[in-house]
Amino acid sequence: YLEVDKGYYTAPPEYVGQRVWVRWDGRLVRVFNDRWQQIALHAKTEPGCFRTASEHISKEKVSAVERGTDALLRQIAAIGPQTRQWAEATTNARGIEAVRVLVGLKALAGKHDSQALERACEAALAHGAYRLRTIRQLIKRGGSKQEPLEFIDEHPIIRQMSDYGEFVKDCFKEKPL
Repeated sequence: YLEVDKGYYTAPPEYVGQRVWVRWDGRLVRVFNDRWQQIALHAKTEPGCFRTASEHISKEKVSAVERGTDALLRQIAAIGPQTRQWAEATTNARGIEAVRVLVGLKALAGKHDSQALERACEAALAHGAYRLRTIRQLIKRGGSKQEPLEFIDEHPIIRQMSDYGEFVKDCFKEKPL
């Protein structure tokens, strides 16, 4: 950025560290190179404010949030189908708040293998859980689905059904007043 009248304006990145010339009036700020060729044109801004031309920012400097959810969803789709479905469902459920979640999901993909991420996203999607914290916990636990518990009919601490029948009969007997 270059400062003009306490406002800040961008110039093309190839001019970083080079001398440029600036002319301005009440409405426009024009930036020129050393041959007096115009290299940037900005509307004048208030002191302390910034004017940024998108073509002056290199692609490496554009954050994931600025690129938007479409770019994030394309990158997440490369992880796997369950992860893509969870990311799309999260975006639908949470709206703009989902962007940070998707950035976090991409970061998790760099730390964990795609199989663990796929299992965790599948489990979270099945339960309608759209928080990154849930995905982290599922990965930590292994992301597996809970196996159904087998119930046993006989155990030393389980009473026989006939005992319950006697109990109910005793409850309904008339008691003397």
